[in-house]
Amino acid sequence: MAPEGGTTMAMETIDLLETRLQRIEFYVTGAPSPQDLTQDPSTRKNQKPVHLRLQRIEDQLQRIAFSSQVVREVLELFISHPDLFPSVSATDEQASYSSLEQLAILQSCATLFPTTASRLTSIQDLPIPSAVLSADLISLHPRLAKVELVQHTQAQEVTDLRLRTASFLQRWYEISTLARGECWTEWDGRMMEVEKQLRGEEATRARDVLAI
Repeated sequence: MAPEGGTTMAMETIDLLETRLQRIEFYVTGAPSPQDLTQDPSTRKNQKPVHLRLQRIEDQLQRIAFSSQVVREVLELFISHPDLFPSVSATDEQASYSSLEQLAILQSCATLFPTTASRLTSIQDLPIPSAVLSADLISLHPRLAKVELVQHTQAQEVTDLRLRTASFLQRWYEISTLARGECWTEWDGRMMEVEKQLRGEEATRARDVLAI
């Protein structure tokens, strides 16, 4: 009985692997499932040997990786950064919790299951946008790109105008305000010199008058 039970378990494991592989292929490529892999125990006698089925699974994995860029990128990421994919077994994770703790976790999350199921059902009821609207949005992309380019050009022109305005204001301040102040200062100095000369001449005349 032990060898037969081990063979049955191996066949069931391969069935599960093939089912999961076809689901992955459906999610990645959209290819429909070619056959139902839920085998009845009475039909397993007509199946191919285990090593041939494993070889077929490996070939199918390589075919999916070759035909899907997403799968190739994930595999490259797994090879270059394996620490991003930690392998935690369910047995180790369950061993860290007692039965009471696991029961408490399930009870605390029990209300989320119907809510999540209701939300997933409501997603199916959402209307899919028509292809015409999607095509119209796609056709607007070149126009939006042109508008974005015009906005960028206008923003650059506004920046240039701001710089030119700041330079003009600085030049106007230097010529008008500072230069005018320097001019008034020079005139005031000249007036003081003339005033000193006039006072000197008046003092000289006053002394001459007194001497006579």
